[in-house]
Amino acid sequence: MQLFIKTPLMGVLLVFGLFQTSFTSALSQQDDFLQAYDVLHKGGLYDDSHLRGYLLHPYLEYERIKQNFKKTSEHTIVNFIKKNQNTWLAEDLNTDLLVRYAKYKKWKSIRAFYKREQGGNKAKCVGLDAIIRTSSGQAKKNALNEGFKLWLSGNQRPSACNSLFDLLKRNGRITDQTAWQRITLAMEKGRTSLSKSLAKNLNEPSLVSLWVQLRKSPSKSLKHKRLKKNDARSRQLIVYAIKRLARKNPNNARQVWNKFQKTHTFTPQEKADVESYIGTKQAFNHSPSALQNLAKIPNKYRSDDGNTWMARMALRQGDWRKLGTAIASMNSEDQQSDIWQYWRAQADIHTGKKTNINLHKLAKNASFYGFLAADQLKKPYQRLLQKETNWNQLIPRIKNRPSIRRAVELFRIGKPKLAKKEWFWTLKRLNKQDKLTAAAYALQIKQPFLAIITVSQTKDWNQTGLRFPLEYQSLVKRAAKQQGIAPAWAYGIMRRESAFDSQIVSSANAKGLMQILPATARGVARKIGIKNHKTSDLFIPEKNARIGTAYLSQMLKRFKGNYAKATASYNAGPHRIPRWLPSKTISAPQWIEGIPFNETRKYVRAVMSYTTIYDHKMNYKNRRNLRLSQRLQNIKPN
Repeated sequence: MQLFIKTPLMGVLLVFGLFQTSFTSALSQQDDFLQAYDVLHKGGLYDDSHLRGYLLHPYLEYERIKQNFKKTSEHTIVNFIKKNQNTWLAEDLNTDLLVRYAKYKKWKSIRAFYKREQGGNKAKCVGLDAIIRTSSGQAKKNALNEGFKLWLSGNQRPSACNSLFDLLKRNGRITDQTAWQRITLAMEKGRTSLSKSLAKNLNEPSLVSLWVQLRKSPSKSLKHKRLKKNDARSRQLIVYAIKRLARKNPNNARQVWNKFQKTHTFTPQEKADVESYIGTKQAFNHSPSALQNLAKIPNKYRSDDGNTWMARMALRQGDWRKLGTAIASMNSEDQQSDIWQYWRAQADIHTGKKTNINLHKLAKNASFYGFLAADQLKKPYQRLLQKETNWNQLIPRIKNRPSIRRAVELFRIGKPKLAKKEWFWTLKRLNKQDKLTAAAYALQIKQPFLAIITVSQTKDWNQTGLRFPLEYQSLVKRAAKQQGIAPAWAYGIMRRESAFDSQIVSSANAKGLMQILPATARGVARKIGIKNHKTSDLFIPEKNARIGTAYLSQMLKRFKGNYAKATASYNAGPHRIPRWLPSKTISAPQWIEGIPFNETRKYVRAVMSYTTIYDHKMNYKNRRNLRLSQRLQNIKPN
């Protein structure tokens, strides 16, 4: 028998026995690494020489350099970069080194270490700066063009880019006109600070201050005397302000808009832009006049959002002719989406036209509209019946990649953030097939969240084996049975909410597998008799699933067994559902497309299709699975 003791500094040490097992050695290395990493990450000192052979040792060298970068010699940094090529650690320090070189105007050194395919905007700015300063002719011109594309953004750029942007200005790339272009992009994103900083490049910088005022208080600021001018920039600011007004009060915005049209000569596109926006906001409120107002706009000028909401309101009101017109006016990408392919076919059928939409092709997809098309054609769910790919032969070439090995080890020692960084850095360097293989490996190492996100990068939505693992199966079945709901529906919610990451927290502070808000959890816990409930319990899968399925059960009862309404209420809150009800009975798919919240609309479609997939996985063999249409009851006015 071997006896081990654990010490604070050295981890697990062999006290008795002739040799230390590799298992014990691995544990010791992991313990020592964690202690060393913690000390070095805080800028401290640590002798890690005994860990040099450990897979994660580069992290210790990286932290030693990163936390003391200013005092670290160029020689030490360069050696690390060369020794650890093809790692995100080396890439990050390489960027820091480029910035250091730029500070001392070492342009040739920058060019020696700059690689276009590596690093973010900071590295690109420094690299392009060096190329422009040390090149001429086409090389310089190309770098200026690339730098201008980097500059022309509605987002803030790193301070390391300032030198490059000064060069752009000296070379005539930043002018009054191009500065206005960028300010427009920034204001559309609400980046007022960036817009103000760009104002110095304008011939009339006060326009930016006026624009910011229009954003804050459009009604008051529209009275500004500068806007009485009938020039292009005045009209642009007026259009912007009218849209801001329409966000809260579309009807009031229309009245103000009508007044300005009497004093300014807006272009047909400007008119359509405002009318589309006002009509869209009316559609959000399900105003009966929204469809008519959107339909009045010339098809060639109506905005993309205007076309989409015209289609949604036509669906809600059952106006199949206007639905067809709206879809035909959409851009080609939207027209080719499964959503509008399906509805174009329905519009053609209802108006007696011979449709050229191939519903059979659409029915091959494992998606909300793919399933609806299959239901309409009375065809089996073809994709769900296909045999899943066996990835076992391909996995070794992924699992043996150094970066993936490091990721796995980081998961093992409780460093998931660093593990994910390694993983996603690797994904950028993989082709589609290898990404799918990596997803299969993620499932193998019990990282379903990672598998799901990895597949999403390939946009291969039909990879149902990789995208819909049966995680926590006994737990989900037990919790759903206790609350009298379908396990497949609970699975659909859980998969959409957290992708099976039990520790995840949303920006709204929803927690755990079923993303439950603490206040909601407390109320549900009281109702189902859970005593001494704590918010931290939501990170315990069993407790989270129990409360989440109980809440789902409450929503399903509240909405009389209507899955679409109950699912929407889980995402947006039950108080909103009555506001979204139609004036006459319509089908659930029609109602779903009219949900004003983009997130909730997508959420309901996703959960209902995920439910269908999980139901098929669990119940197809015993013929107890339901088709999507069987869960989509009509939506009545009340």
